[in-house]
Amino acid sequence: MKVLFICQGNVARSQMAEAYYNHFTKANDAKSAGVSETSPKKYPKIIDEVILVMKEDGIDISDNKIKTVTKEMVVESDKIFILCEKELCPAFLLNSNKTIFIPVDDPYQTSIDNFRGIRDIIKSKIYSLIKK
Repeated sequence: MKVLFICQGNVARSQMAEAYYNHFTKANDAKSAGVSETSPKKYPKIIDEVILVMKEDGIDISDNKIKTVTKEMVVESDKIFILCEKELCPAFLLNSNKTIFIPVDDPYQTSIDNFRGIRDIIKSKIYSLIKK
């Protein structure tokens, strides 16, 4: 099953979700993207705090790329999990019958301890999704 995780910028939450899904399933079927079209230009890589907290859990995502969601990504996915606010999403994403909202607070520009807390929430949610 091809899974797509979406958040605002694809620099934190969706990257963590993608990494945990692929880690737990060992299938590498998950991808991630953001709804913000400016993120790939604004951020050359995933933010350092996310790389650090994922490495603390034994997962290296330092080579992952920042991507913006496309209509093609939506069509190619079997399920789409949206971790950001519905209001941020483009119509083509909201109109898909594949979307499931799993709101998670955005850790961007907060403390490293908050990043760890968000990481642990995402890890737990992804683990629960896989075990269903």
